[in-house]
Amino acid sequence: MNYFIMRKNDPIVLAEFSEDGTMLRYTRQLINPELAPLQSKSSSGWLRDWWKIRAVPIGQGRIANMLTQRGLLGPEEYLLKNLGLSLTDYYWIKPVDSSLTWENVNLFDNDFSENLLFTDPNSSSTLAYAPNSTLQGQLEKTWAVSANGDRVLIKGNRDNLSSESINEVIAAELHRLQGYDNFTSYELIRIKDKCYDYGCCSKLFTSQKLELVSAYAFVTSEKQPNGTSSYEHFISVCGKHGMDTEQLRKDLEYQIMTDFILSGRDRHLNNISVLRDADSLKFLRLAPIYDSGKCLFVHSNVPASEKELLRIETQSFSSNELKLLSYVTDRSLVDASKLPDPDYIHAMYEKDTQIDPKRIDLITAGYTKKIELFKAFQNGENLRKRIIPGRDDR
Repeated sequence: MNYFIMRKNDPIVLAEFSEDGTMLRYTRQLINPELAPLQSKSSSGWLRDWWKIRAVPIGQGRIANMLTQRGLLGPEEYLLKNLGLSLTDYYWIKPVDSSLTWENVNLFDNDFSENLLFTDPNSSSTLAYAPNSTLQGQLEKTWAVSANGDRVLIKGNRDNLSSESINEVIAAELHRLQGYDNFTSYELIRIKDKCYDYGCCSKLFTSQKLELVSAYAFVTSEKQPNGTSSYEHFISVCGKHGMDTEQLRKDLEYQIMTDFILSGRDRHLNNISVLRDADSLKFLRLAPIYDSGKCLFVHSNVPASEKELLRIETQSFSSNELKLLSYVTDRSLVDASKLPDPDYIHAMYEKDTQIDPKRIDLITAGYTKKIELFKAFQNGENLRKRIIPGRDDR
């Protein structure tokens, strides 16, 4: 089966796929190379790698069960049947003998009915084009169309607790109190027949005019020089693509500090992205902060001591919070007087009828201590010395 890899109505390359969605081969000469996905092209199989990564992870929510029930062999077949369509960019596949256009198939304008959380994932109903085949991450989630036509992302939780959904709302409240203008707003919602009390939802922030490119794509698109951190490499590559690196540093430093306050440990390079103008291809600004659910000690014990609080490991540009803080050059970007009150954190967790009240107390105490530590950092203290006295952070 032959398809054109498309960006809106512009072909990029001709590729052949098997029935199970595997990309078998593709022509080496790109038709519109400037429109190709941003990523490393050093490997001869770079487009096959891009296609595999684009597919929804088999471990996400009930995806594996849904694929089996629908008779699909795997995520790539699911991706193929949905033409590789996404709500974060404009790439899709067009059968060579098809008259389909971007206007016919894009999911920004054309409604879709598939909803993997509100409907039975075991349903054998016919697949219509939907964006869930490209939805990344392990948490159960789904794109949906709201009653007023908005595209919304609905997310659940990993267990019977609503912690990750509550954390998204708490993080959004922090950014609101800061007066920060670049974050994703979340609200709690009830999801029928789930073991947890609340999920959460957010509105789509991409559009026909704005697409999303991950920090991972930037970092891997060029070879990282020896002795250069992935953090500086990311900023450098963004600068080469015309971004305002001064603004980028401010956004990244703000994000690092607010993640520290919330003990956010999952700011990996697919949870950091850049917005690009659809027409000019100009990269504009860091995308609104999103996916902050894995913060406030979710799925882990609350550290019992200050030293343990300062040893929190992270998935990001560095392996722990203190290394990330070392990238911050302007500690004033966050106003410590405008953070959510610990009582607010406590009240938000009390919405969950299944969480142990003692754990709520521990989370609130841990958050309170992180604010104290952040204030010390903001006053110029080297927090590493609280772990190993006399140790220099450089």
